[in-house]
Amino acid sequence: MLRFVSFALAAALALAPLAAAADDKPVVTVFAAASLREAFDAAAPAFTKRTGYPVRFSYGGSDTLATQLQQGAPADVFVSANAAQMTRVADLVVAPRTLARNRLVVVAPKNDDRVAALADLAKPGVKVVLAASTVPVGAYARTALANLAKDPGYGADFASRVNANVVSEETDVKAVATKIGLGEADAGVIYVTDVTPALAPKVRMLRFPPGVAPEALYPIAVVKSAPNAAGARAFADFMTSPAGLAFLKARGFEE
Repeated sequence: MLRFVSFALAAALALAPLAAAADDKPVVTVFAAASLREAFDAAAPAFTKRTGYPVRFSYGGSDTLATQLQQGAPADVFVSANAAQMTRVADLVVAPRTLARNRLVVVAPKNDDRVAALADLAKPGVKVVLAASTVPVGAYARTALANLAKDPGYGADFASRVNANVVSEETDVKAVATKIGLGEADAGVIYVTDVTPALAPKVRMLRFPPGVAPEALYPIAVVKSAPNAAGARAFADFMTSPAGLAFLKARGFEE
């Protein structure tokens, strides 16, 4: 009899974790611009602790993520690094709202003095890395270069001369940052938030004059076909709350 009871107790204990797991809330799947990686990864434990929802991120270029949504990839939340990519999927999302703002910066390897000023981007032989023009940071960068070309000090052909120096067009901002950090090019255009503690010792930052580089806006929206609609709403509400925004501000994003 005692042996039977002990077996029954052991079986109950073995099944206890399964019963607890069955009560767990479903995962929230978030498609997010690559530049949000550090902020969102830091915010995830706080979100889960507050709401009970685990979260899984798929980071990449906003254009790539928008295409994946259009092709039916399952996601609960979409966060883009510009309004254009959110507009592309307007029929697939619910009421986008601005989450945060970001700013562009030129970065150059610390041990490379070929780009000491913005004008140097157009010097013959300088190797420039940009994100592809369909990626938000790539589009912002090209707009900034075109705006600099309106300044007589840079010359009307400044943007075309810089574009002639572009040796690589990357799929997202992290790829640009990685190449500059490795010294594989002389300069690149990224967001200021992508100058992470790991990258900062390896690069020099050159800032654009006021009004030259467009401000990067990050809209967030719940996907209409979200497998986890309740979790999606919880994540969007948390990230736009003071608690969520604190993680973005800590990494240089602005409201």
